[in-house]
Amino acid sequence: MEDFANNAIRDIAVQCAAQSAKTQTVMNCACWAIAEDPGPAMWVTATKDELRDFLRDRLTPTFETCRPVKERLSEVTLTGFAFDGMPFYAGWSGSKARLQSKPIRWLFADEVRNYAPGRLEMVLKRTRSFWNSRRFLISTPGTKGDAMDTAYRAGDQRVWHFECPACQHLQPLKFEQLKWDSNDLTKPEGKWRFDVLAGTIRFECAGCGHRIKDTPVDRRWIENHGRFVPQNPNAPRSRVSYTWNALLPHWIEWRAIVEEFLGAVDAMRMGGDIEPMFTFVTETLGEPWDLDRWLVTGDDYLQERKADYDFGDPWPLEKTRFLAADRQARAGEHYFWVARAFGPGGASRLIGYGRCNTTSELEEVRRQLNVPVVNAMVDTGFKASEVYRFCLGTGWKAMKGDDAEWFLAQDPRTGKTVRRVWRRVLVDPTLGARRSRVRRHLPLFQWSNPSLKDHLALFTHGVVGQWTLPRKVGRDYLDQMTAEVREEREDSRGRNTGVRIRFLTDQAERWLPPAPEGT
Repeated sequence: MEDFANNAIRDIAVQCAAQSAKTQTVMNCACWAIAEDPGPAMWVTATKDELRDFLRDRLTPTFETCRPVKERLSEVTLTGFAFDGMPFYAGWSGSKARLQSKPIRWLFADEVRNYAPGRLEMVLKRTRSFWNSRRFLISTPGTKGDAMDTAYRAGDQRVWHFECPACQHLQPLKFEQLKWDSNDLTKPEGKWRFDVLAGTIRFECAGCGHRIKDTPVDRRWIENHGRFVPQNPNAPRSRVSYTWNALLPHWIEWRAIVEEFLGAVDAMRMGGDIEPMFTFVTETLGEPWDLDRWLVTGDDYLQERKADYDFGDPWPLEKTRFLAADRQARAGEHYFWVARAFGPGGASRLIGYGRCNTTSELEEVRRQLNVPVVNAMVDTGFKASEVYRFCLGTGWKAMKGDDAEWFLAQDPRTGKTVRRVWRRVLVDPTLGARRSRVRRHLPLFQWSNPSLKDHLALFTHGVVGQWTLPRKVGRDYLDQMTAEVREEREDSRGRNTGVRIRFLTDQAERWLPPAPEGT
């Protein structure tokens, strides 16, 4: 808040844990600007629904209970507020018209990680008309290199440090120094007893090993005996940035953090579900998600996924099986297909893969492998209308990859805007067909190409689930699975461009059908 009142500072970026008072702090800054230094202001959210709920439930009550602000308030509309001496606009990242409309002095960009690509840069341009403008970006982190992470790294990167009550050693508040006992009392028969575990949770000083307990008094000590220490001395004076994790607010018990972490670990290792760990890292640790921290190095990771079974062996734990196919454009029509069986706890087995030339052969493969048609899917990226009609006639699911990192949706239980790696849309499978009078709609499942490949990497590297291969799997399959290399690139401003580069080995190239002469 002191930085917000300083005209020498132009950009403030806060990337931190959820439910740690960051939004309320920014609303306090908005109240100060209205009462003490009026100027055109705007609050931006990710979606329209999110904006509506925020204005109704949080921002309007805050303005109406702050006396100096309420005295200036003359009108409340669906798109903002009118104060004596200044307008206060409200917008969302999906509306270009709202973001491009008026010059802004005070800009508040909330939950930046969920903005549509390019929209943050668009709204930041609204502040050019004011030499003393302030651009306040706040968000829980998203992924490494996204717009919010880039804004944080462009600032001086202030991290909370506190003094040990025993040795006065100044140190950052790191989750890695939070310890608890794992023994027959806290984890009998392999299951955590959290009531017993809670009594062993402590933060161990990096200097002397002093144990700070999980009590309100000790947590308040950390709040009252610390300060933010910049980690990027090369940042310009006009750019400041902050981060903190959920260990800092005294009202959050460390026990809740440990329980969330252990639950996320179990979901990854036993259930193959990465979302709880993604939420823990971004919303509790306040750190951007970085896939590389989980993956092993080297080229032999698929060899480690081989299990003691062969194609055709029965699997008593099998619950269901899936078949996926990809239509290829090279050397005439053909399909690569792969089938996996799934069991409990995120376990899966490769049960077949290969190539066929027609959709009738593809359907025959499905029957021979006893894959339910509702679990059969085909990519529609090549000759989509033909594939749509095949799906309409057989019941296969139409799939299509998208370059988007994620899709936004509203959680019906909480009303919050959440990220998803897929979405369901409707397409017309008869589009382009002659003499087609009856229009029918086919569900098309769009999936995030980069995000799903990142998820797949966690399975193939053995981080989540039990993704296995038969011991006699062919070299051609292994070469295809390792033919694409994930490579991140940054532009001149430090933003992640998300480039993926494909490399085909000689073996994978030989497995592909020969190209016609002259192509």
